Amino acid sequence: MGLINRFVDGKAVSTNPKVFKDGKWIDADVYKSQDGKWQNMTSQTYVKTFDATWTQSYRDTNAKRPDWKAGKLCQGRYIEEPWGIQRSLCGFGDIKSQLAGAKILKVELYLCNQHWYYMAGGNAVIGYHNHASEPNTFSHSVYGALTSSFSARGQAKWINMPLALGEGIRDGRYKGISLFANTENKNYYGYFYGVADGSKKPKLKITYSK
Repeated sequence: MGLINRFVDGKAVSTNPKVFKDGKWIDADVYKSQDGKWQNMTSQTYVKTFDATWTQSYRDTNAKRPDWKAGKLCQGRYIEEPWGIQRSLCGFGDIKSQLAGAKILKVELYLCNQHWYYMAGGNAVIGYHNHASEPNTFSHSVYGALTSSFSARGQAKWINMPLALGEGIRDGRYKGISLFANTENKNYYGYFYGVADGSKKPKLKITYSK
């Protein structure tokens, strides 16, 4: 919340405006009319993009994959691989401190596909986790918060995520996303570029006001 000035004993003093609501005083937004539009004087809108800081794939036993795909984001089961139904985790570092006191307005996740079973694409099932770094054993907090469909191998896109992801990061409940589709349906088998893949790595974009 931003500050406004009020005069006390002939001096300008910065203060937070308050309103009384539901039995308590809370910070209030103050608007002014400018160029025919109402402008918020007490908060600003920010858009920040956070690169993934780690990515890790796991086999069906929830143990880490030990091969070259360990740092990718793998999901689902491929016929000739011994890993079973795979799942993955992706973390974005310490975002919580930057979102303290913020109102989350929009959350977007960038994923760049490296391979789908079918040329026509597949479905990514996205959840949330609360791991600060890659755990030895897969676990997550929320399964299947959103399913996003991709229309081709190699497609990259920004996915509109529920505000609950950003709010959970702000409040310390989540630190990143999971990919896990609990099915052997080949429409859900694929893998995405990981943290070591430069501009193709996952990203999280959060729009918020403060």
